[in-house]
Amino acid sequence: MGKNTRQEPRQLQGHDERNIARLALALAQNRIPSTLQSWEKQLTVDALGAIHVKCVSRADAVVPHGLDNDIIIGLVNAFVEQGLPNAGVIQLSAYRLLTLAGLTVGGRQYSEVLEGLRRLQGSTFAITESWFDGRQHQWVSEEFSIISSFARVDATEIAEEIGTLRADTILEIQLARAITRSVRSGHLRPLDLEFYSQLSQPMVRTLYRSLEERRAPLGKVPTDAYTVSTRNWGEHLGMHGWRLDKIRRALEPAHQELLDTAYLVEVIYTGRGEGQQITYRFGQVAAPPNTELVALLTRNGLSAPNAVKTVQAYAAQVEATVAAFGRVVSQARTPVKNRQGLLVDMFRNPERYAEYFSSESAAESGPAREFPKKTRSVTKTVEAPAGDEDWEAQQAKAWREMRPEARERRMLSLLQMMMGDHLSAEEMAVISTLVGNGTLDGLEFSRRLTRALADKTQVDLAAEFRVLIEV
Repeated sequence: MGKNTRQEPRQLQGHDERNIARLALALAQNRIPSTLQSWEKQLTVDALGAIHVKCVSRADAVVPHGLDNDIIIGLVNAFVEQGLPNAGVIQLSAYRLLTLAGLTVGGRQYSEVLEGLRRLQGSTFAITESWFDGRQHQWVSEEFSIISSFARVDATEIAEEIGTLRADTILEIQLARAITRSVRSGHLRPLDLEFYSQLSQPMVRTLYRSLEERRAPLGKVPTDAYTVSTRNWGEHLGMHGWRLDKIRRALEPAHQELLDTAYLVEVIYTGRGEGQQITYRFGQVAAPPNTELVALLTRNGLSAPNAVKTVQAYAAQVEATVAAFGRVVSQARTPVKNRQGLLVDMFRNPERYAEYFSSESAAESGPAREFPKKTRSVTKTVEAPAGDEDWEAQQAKAWREMRPEARERRMLSLLQMMMGDHLSAEEMAVISTLVGNGTLDGLEFSRRLTRALADKTQVDLAAEFRVLIEV
């Protein structure tokens, strides 16, 4: 096969179409009842006027919700990135859509995105005098599906992959005319995808976008506080008919996360019963930590919030610790089941893993870490120091005795962890397959990966890999 030379650019600055953000067309909840096929809201949550929206899904589906909010972000960003195509049709890979949506790239996400695309195509929104026309500068009524049509092109010949969404699946998507007109008129709000992607759940991200529209309303001076009825706010975000205490419980984790990021400085409830209100006091988004270090940690198993906190606490030790983590994983007799737990423990208790921290990687990453002189705790998955001849033989034997599919899974996991920024999904899949069928030596490849991570020579190694797998 030829090399895949396509490079997906990183997306730091995104865009949010302001009508969609203000109206909260997709419900904020990650999960909804399987019978929820329609909803209607007619309420007031800001000074711009009443919101009146009705949504109806097709008979065999539910209304858009959860991750669908992020997919909409990705579609708007793709439309802008591709120069506002006249026909309103965008073409992009599924991988690129996830990137433009600020979502983590992974197998499970692709299946969820496919379902989300279907919901956005199969659901109709009827908006009554609540959609702002940026060309005519007036509130109008619109009725549309966010996606008018979409098709996918996939060259796979593997039976089980036919009909699924993969990284290199090409999507052709026709956006609703109302949306493309609004974007062309410039009715957009800048969206920092670095910050947005660090928010952990659809509820948090949807709340953040909705609050942004109230913090700096169209044509008005930004405010430092926003007060809204708890009942109306819950209904607006999709919690139709919920008890007030349930709305508060659903919002609590999202509130806490936005407080932790310093986007909010205070959330206050006042009043009782149906008269209860929420007041949000806005701060400034905290200066983001080193995004490359955050990305390095998320690729190695940490959730985005944990990665941010870890970089804030251990920035100087991140690269050395990840390199050591790579050695532990590659030298383990059995696959590490709790990668996040292991990596966190290596930051908190580095002395337990002192032999895996090489002096070279520590020197390159910052000041060497000094460890207390005490006996290292030996886990079941790490039983001997690197360099031990008997242990090397055991490792080689373990690789040889693995079933082909286990070798392939192990190699794919290591590649995603250590080479995710340097090889395409297709290239990693090819290498893993060759390791699985015995064409390439898995143990030798894992050693080379670890050395490259420690020496920061992943780019050179990726070039070697491409030459190796090219036919």
